[in-house]
Parts: sequence; structure tokens; C-alpha cells
Amino acid sequence: MSSKFIRKRRKFSSISKIISVKSQLERIRKTFPNVQILKSDTNSFEVAVKLQPTLLSKKYDVKICYDRYGEISIFVINEKLKIAENREKLPHVFSHEKQELCLFSYGKNEWTRTKSICSTIIPWASEWLYYYELWLINGDWLGGGHNEYGNHKKEKIEEKI
Repeated sequence: MSSKFIRKRRKFSSISKIISVKSQLERIRKTFPNVQILKSDTNSFEVAVKLQPTLLSKKYDVKICYDRYGEISIFVINEKLKIAENREKLPHVFSHEKQELCLFSYGKNEWTRTKSICSTIIPWASEWLYYYELWLINGDWLGGGHNEYGNHKKEKIEEKI
């Protein structure tokens, strides 16, 4: 009987660890004082932060959209990302056209509302940009993840003489 009680308490305590929308935004403001708040209300926010993966990298504007249900989307904005010479589209993204980055898998619970955006999503976005810059060199994605988005190399059609 005591084991059921303990299990129920554990479930309840994990619910209490959810970080509110307001707290997520406050943490981002504190960590990134130059954050640009695009939209903010009690249920959601949209912010833009500048990320520079390395000292030699350019700075990228990244937009983060978040709501109270834990839905989060990350986009590179204010510029069209280049495509590696031997590729047709961006690697490891949810949307090539919108430049929506794939930083984690929802199905594997790699990110939940109990985790801070400042210590997960933003560093992951910077890491994605780092691997993107390496990808531009030869079209090989070294950032790991999965191959759900079919970023196959262009096949060169060679005519046989």
C-alpha cells in the first residue's frame, strides 16, 4: 500500500516542476539582456535572440515561439540560410521554407515544460548553427539526430558515352 502512495506523490511532484511561461520568459531576459520580445502574454511568448556558435561565426537571429502547453518552435529569421553545394535543402529541420530547426524529438521526451529554455533550447539552437556551418563545407551533417527529413545528396546525372 505504501508503494502506491509513493508513486502517486512522485507523479504529483513532477507536475509541480513545470516552469511557467512567465518564468521561462524571465529566465531568458535575465540570461540574454538584449533579447527582443516580439510577443508576450500570460499563455505564450515569441522572442528573438542573437546567437553566435563560435567566435569566428556570424551572428544569427533566432526566434523562439513558446506556449503554456509546451509547444515550442525555433526559427532562423532575418536571413535566408545557404544550402550546401551538393544538397537541395537544409538539414535536420521541420520546415525548410520556414527555417524551423529540429532540435529534439517530441516523441522521445527530450524536451518538456520542466526544462529551462535557457539551458536546453537556446544552447541546442547554437549547436545546430555550429553544425550547420560545418555542413556548408561539404554537405555532411555531423550534428546527429535522425534522417526523417530526407536530406539526400543530389544525384548527378552522368550521360554514358
